[in-house]
Amino acid sequence: MTITTPDAQASRTAPLPTPSIWRTVYTRAVADKTKLVGVLAFYGLAVGVGIGALWLPLQDTFLSIADDFPAGFDTLLGGLSIATPAGWMNAEMLSMMGPGFLIATAMISAASATAGEEQARTLGLVLSTGTPRSTFLAAKTAAMVMHVLIVGAAMFVGLLISNPVGGLGIPVSVILAATVQMVLIALVYGALTLALGALTADKRLSLSITGGILAVSFIAANFLGLSQSLVGLSKVNLWYPYVASSALANGLDWGFATLMAALALGFGAIAFAVFGRRGDLRG
Repeated sequence: MTITTPDAQASRTAPLPTPSIWRTVYTRAVADKTKLVGVLAFYGLAVGVGIGALWLPLQDTFLSIADDFPAGFDTLLGGLSIATPAGWMNAEMLSMMGPGFLIATAMISAASATAGEEQARTLGLVLSTGTPRSTFLAAKTAAMVMHVLIVGAAMFVGLLISNPVGGLGIPVSVILAATVQMVLIALVYGALTLALGALTADKRLSLSITGGILAVSFIAANFLGLSQSLVGLSKVNLWYPYVASSALANGLDWGFATLMAALALGFGAIAFAVFGRRGDLRG
């Protein structure tokens, strides 16, 4: 006859200590994009340093041709003349390349969060362990944010180095504000991709729709405003809060920064609502 003591019985029924489910999903998601994040972080840092290195040999050229640029050219560059260090940095990094790197990072990471897992048929395996959908998506979202922050930090360091390299004389606080602005717009499009991925369960489709919205928004915000009759329409898009006020010229505009943060949180909330209610999860 076997005698079962209370301690022995408790040891059979109590769950074994396991690592945090959230931490496990988060760590795996961050690691999955190591190569992508590493490449974009390296190039972001290199471009930042290159801005300073190229300013010294090019500044005289820009000064001599600045008056020959067509009307409205400076408007496309955030109201900054390319013949100034801030205008040069804005043209080379902040107008397209910098946010482009960060948005690509956010979109690819977000598309893999749920849609990628469903298409790879691995989502069911994770959720079958009892992982709540909200916990799973929260970990994936945190990983997306971390990917963006890593690339953004590399760009910030590159721009900091460009200051002494090229004698740009741009305050650190201004460079930080510009980096925060880029990170925020990236999170807007990352959260949109996350919501579309949760809704469509299709990685390619979610990337395509977000990419289309990005392209239309970029064109509308940057070019419609050149026509007085279309100024109003130039403000009705997701890119406008980013270009409405250049951080290199005016510092961080807290109103537009708050708007971008609100858009990111709003799209994120939609992703959680949709993913939590879908009854046709695949994988």
